[in-house]
Amino acid sequence: AGAAPLTAVAAPLPDPASIPPRAWLYGTRLIRRFVSVLVAPGGVGKSALALAQAAAVATGRPILGEHVHHAVPVWVLNLEDPAEETHRRLAALMRHHAIGRDALEGRLYLHSGRDRRVTMGELADGFGSPVTHPDRDAVVAAARERGIGLIVVDPFVKSHRLDENSNAQIDAAATAWAEVSELTGAAVLLVHHVRKGAPADIEAARGAKALTDAARAAAILAPMSEDEAAQMGVAPGERWRHIRLDDAKANLAPRATAALWYRLETVALGNGTADYPSGDNVAVVAPWRRPVAAAPSGDVDSLRQALAAIGRGPGGDLAYSAKRGGRVGDRWAGHVLMRICGMTDRAARLQIETWLADGILTEWPYRDRLHRKRRIGLRVTGELSPQTDSEDQ
Repeated sequence: AGAAPLTAVAAPLPDPASIPPRAWLYGTRLIRRFVSVLVAPGGVGKSALALAQAAAVATGRPILGEHVHHAVPVWVLNLEDPAEETHRRLAALMRHHAIGRDALEGRLYLHSGRDRRVTMGELADGFGSPVTHPDRDAVVAAARERGIGLIVVDPFVKSHRLDENSNAQIDAAATAWAEVSELTGAAVLLVHHVRKGAPADIEAARGAKALTDAARAAAILAPMSEDEAAQMGVAPGERWRHIRLDDAKANLAPRATAALWYRLETVALGNGTADYPSGDNVAVVAPWRRPVAAAPSGDVDSLRQALAAIGRGPGGDLAYSAKRGGRVGDRWAGHVLMRICGMTDRAARLQIETWLADGILTEWPYRDRLHRKRRIGLRVTGELSPQTDSEDQ
């Protein structure tokens, strides 16, 4: 009844240079006035990663290797654990990354769902009624009071009392968080689970698909596979420490071309007592640089030959592609590595990811004049360093 009249508004057709750029906070993952989702299986380290991202944004320090565009106050709503558990994780994070108290004081705010639930959606009478949003206005008011620029909700499922398999109901809860983001100007990160036993994939996100559909950016956190561990020289007993982050959805920016890798480091808090002399050991997320995957023979000359061949392209003014499948087929750069270096299919894929992450290869758009199409190809923008050579040999 109180809605404003609906009218068709003429497009202003502004000069492109006059349009403000998107207000990214953290890489191309977190952006003001939009919702992002981090999806992962249980026990992988998503809470540790979300807290580390929060600390990076609060301090302005790229502690995980991703660019922090703006340092803003951050509010972490851990709706599952007691407050002291978040205190342990934060203390370990600060110790490992050498973050001083002054860098976070007045910049990082915490809330525990054990102390007070936060309900962004519930049914008015518990069954079949329209969804209400009991705490939406309270969250907006509290965020505005502290000038919050990033709100982390961990996990999303604890922020509502709805049927998580109902697209209509989950869309209402996700929309409420989007409204919080719009009204506060903050970025919102929703931490979410995959279904038990499902692979770490955006389609395997637990419950209704409406949540990931509503997000403007989504990332998948997954444990290192056995094949990846073997390829990268990680001992089986250490594999659990290594996790990879992949873009699963990027509506507002191009997807990253390679996964980001992290290692779960164990940090001792030094808080032993007479009853618990060992104190607490807490897992902390830290960047991990993947070693270059050498040819099976360790022949670096073969890698150089393959790199030069990729730079030359397959001919006909075409460029090799980082991706395979579909019409790309013969243009996949992995075929060059398999032919020259004797790599397996998987080793070739990992080698390309590594070169992209290290800046040795870069993706760029070009015009396929024969087919009159715009394509994405690879060009060589770096070289194998002497240090890399010695490591491979």
